[in-house]
Amino acid sequence: MNIRNKVAAVLACAACLVGVSSAEVIDVPAQTKTISGAMVTARMGDTVRVAPGVYRELVIMAPGVFLVSTSLFEAKIDGGGRGTVVTMSKNCSIFGFEVTNGTIGIFSSDMGNEIASCRIVNNWMTGIIAVRHLPKIQDNIIAFNRASGIQGWDVRSTAATVNHNSIAYNGNHGISVGGASEFIIENNVIAFNEKFGLKILEAPEKIQVSANNFWRNLYQPGKPLPDNNFAFDPAFIAPRSGLNFKPDPGQCCKEKGTDDENIGARLNY
Repeated sequence: MNIRNKVAAVLACAACLVGVSSAEVIDVPAQTKTISGAMVTARMGDTVRVAPGVYRELVIMAPGVFLVSTSLFEAKIDGGGRGTVVTMSKNCSIFGFEVTNGTIGIFSSDMGNEIASCRIVNNWMTGIIAVRHLPKIQDNIIAFNRASGIQGWDVRSTAATVNHNSIAYNGNHGISVGGASEFIIENNVIAFNEKFGLKILEAPEKIQVSANNFWRNLYQPGKPLPDNNFAFDPAFIAPRSGLNFKPDPGQCCKEKGTDDENIGARLNY
């Protein structure tokens, strides 16, 4: 789904949630100069719609709010080198942003959250941290963060998954999981991370790992990949010079995921 269609779907979903004449769209910067300012007035079911630009702020999302960039990756939330760039409350969604230059890119601990079609890059520690409730993490580029791409602790979900992301060039693990966690990791490209592609500290049998491509993470575990996973060069087109994590069709294998779609983030940019 391209970003225009995704924005339209988010707006329609926001309307459905509240019954729904009360749902509003708040445009940044046309109505409110900052995303944080929009969150002060936003109510459950509202959409904060953000035009292209650099927003140098730390955003705390209001419960039940949809935060949407109108153009894929062209609205950038810059944390100024310190703090958590985006902190999610319950039943929140974020779509289409670049989230960068914080200590942590996005933090989520409440139920019902979704992180989709974002580029979470160049944060001083971890790209995404999830505690207790796993957000739906789908179609993101999570790269060049100095610690792990995704870190989860005591995260459980029967519905949300880590699905179709490109997780690469992070300074620690691609995905690190600890505590009493239980969820699904599928259809991701996990490549060129400086330690393990996937590190599970406890009860690895409770994490379902299917149809992921693990490639050239610096320290691979001393055991074979889980069944039904892959190891092939993802052939990213220009990851360092242009943050372009599309596979080069002339070089990359065409293995399919559990849903018969190409592995990794499914983004048009």
